[in-house]
Amino acid sequence: MRDLPIATVFSNSELAIILPDQIISTAIAETTIYDITAFGLGMGESISTEIVGLEKLIYCLEGQLEVTHNEQVVILEAGSMILLDRGSRHAIKAKNKASFQQIHFYQTEENRQMIHKIPHNETIQLADQIDIVPNRKSSKSLVQHETLTLTLFALDQGQQIARHTATGDALVQILEGEALITIDQTDYTVKKGESIVMPAEIPHALEAVEAFKMLLTVVKTGK
Repeated sequence: MRDLPIATVFSNSELAIILPDQIISTAIAETTIYDITAFGLGMGESISTEIVGLEKLIYCLEGQLEVTHNEQVVILEAGSMILLDRGSRHAIKAKNKASFQQIHFYQTEENRQMIHKIPHNETIQLADQIDIVPNRKSSKSLVQHETLTLTLFALDQGQQIARHTATGDALVQILEGEALITIDQTDYTVKKGESIVMPAEIPHALEAVEAFKMLLTVVKTGK
């Protein structure tokens, strides 16, 4: 993953830097299939009309965003997102200082949906898309691709994901609660609104200090 600290806890404000009268973008990953980018917008700043290639996920990290798509206007607040379908014309404006994370899938020959199990063209709370089950851990796969996986996890207090390695860099974003994440031999406490990158091929494990939900994005080498 580009332009992100490795094995360091960081906040949404560090992922997407917000400066007055400017739009700041941070490249996270890019392939021939998709790009992942974080944007920070000063109050009133806007991104003019664009057209979605295959699908585009817009996840608000901070503040309020006005998203106009196909002549509809929706407001995104921190923690909410919208998934736009192929061909959607859309523009984004910061109602106040705001930031968001974008995953854009490009047009492919298969012409199929890449993100599953969440509604399209509808504002949702990302954390509401998975439930914490007592004394269990659960997951919901949103994307399964050879170069990218996107998965929601929910762990009840005390539940663990055992020590293992991954073939790609893994970005953990805590949506609710608090996790203890061990990377190699170092422990990190990561809370709601904070993130950490677990580097590829380095052993890591997770434990729920309190019940938590997270979005896990794994970027693998490939196309």
